[in-house]
Amino acid sequence: MIAFWLTIIVLLVIAAALLIIPTLGRPDPNADTDRDAINKAYYQQRLTELSADEEQGVIGERDTMIAELQHNLLEDIPESERAAKQAPLGKTALIPGVLLLVVVSLGLYFHTGGLTQVMQWQQIVKMLPELRQKADSGQLVTTEDIARFGLGLRTELLSDPGNVRDWTMLGLAGLKLGDGEMALQAYEKAYQLSPKDSYIQIIYAKLLTRSNNPNDIQQASDILKNILKTEPDNTDALSALAMNAFGQGNFNEAIMAWEKVLTLLPADAKGLDVIRSSLAYAKAQVTSNGYRLAVKLALSPEMASHLPAQGKVMIAVLDGESPIPVAVKQLPLDKFPLELILDDSDSMMPARLLSSLKQVKVKATITSDGRADTQHLVGESDIHPFSGKETVDVTIKQIKQ
Repeated sequence: MIAFWLTIIVLLVIAAALLIIPTLGRPDPNADTDRDAINKAYYQQRLTELSADEEQGVIGERDTMIAELQHNLLEDIPESERAAKQAPLGKTALIPGVLLLVVVSLGLYFHTGGLTQVMQWQQIVKMLPELRQKADSGQLVTTEDIARFGLGLRTELLSDPGNVRDWTMLGLAGLKLGDGEMALQAYEKAYQLSPKDSYIQIIYAKLLTRSNNPNDIQQASDILKNILKTEPDNTDALSALAMNAFGQGNFNEAIMAWEKVLTLLPADAKGLDVIRSSLAYAKAQVTSNGYRLAVKLALSPEMASHLPAQGKVMIAVLDGESPIPVAVKQLPLDKFPLELILDDSDSMMPARLLSSLKQVKVKATITSDGRADTQHLVGESDIHPFSGKETVDVTIKQIKQ
């Protein structure tokens, strides 16, 4: 602040000097003499020209023109008496002018300048240790204090740009203030300084997912997947990846991430209702996108004689790893071959939909309505990759008790 006021004083002194020095200067006594000599020389030259013109008969009223020339010469000669009476301007007469210069200059600055803001900024810098302590203890809650804290941090980071902790705190301040741009820039800097910190990586990735730039969104996905390679049970990274995939319409990836989050979080964890509703919506979107499994059921010749007159056919879809069916459909026994379609509406549990599978295995069972024994006709398919458009062939060719 001292340097600021010294600068103002120096500028005012220079301005006052520019006002005073030209005023105190004395007039040049040779100026009028030089001017008089030039006028006389001009008069003599004109007389010579008039004489030459008269001899050549160009002009006829020489006396009139000489009188006019003499009149013009007299008008241009300075009044020596008036000049003699003029005196240099007194120094005391300049004091009001200097005072006016100072008052007007300072008044304009105070009115249009940023002195108040500068003083407030300096006060905030002094308060930064106190604000930092409040932030560490969770007592920094008001918008005004958070804004002051952010300004103080930006000032500190100008002199210490490698302070990762201050960059992260500035990013958090931006999030609380609703300033996404400030938060993104702060966490981007923190990520550059500490690219292996999973906490910084996750928040930075979350901020990138809000961008409209596809490159930012892809970078967010890459960061989160790299975290999950070393920390597969990181629920924050899984949730962020699910949200990123959900926002891009990649519902299957979102479903898988959210389902894993539900298995990792305790039953009383906060936000479970939001996750479940988001998961249900994602699954509904998968269903509406046409995910289905077509099954063609055939009967081997050996099993034709064992086919009951009346019975039921049950189709179970498995994931190829667990014996528990993911989707089941039952229908009355009819002529073979049979063709049917299964979708998410046939899933056994809302948390485990047919559309979430990457591979399927289909098992078909025929039971009799009127038989008391437990004899069944069974057929199974191989494991097939599943993308939501496949057709699986199954042949009934075994009898099981």
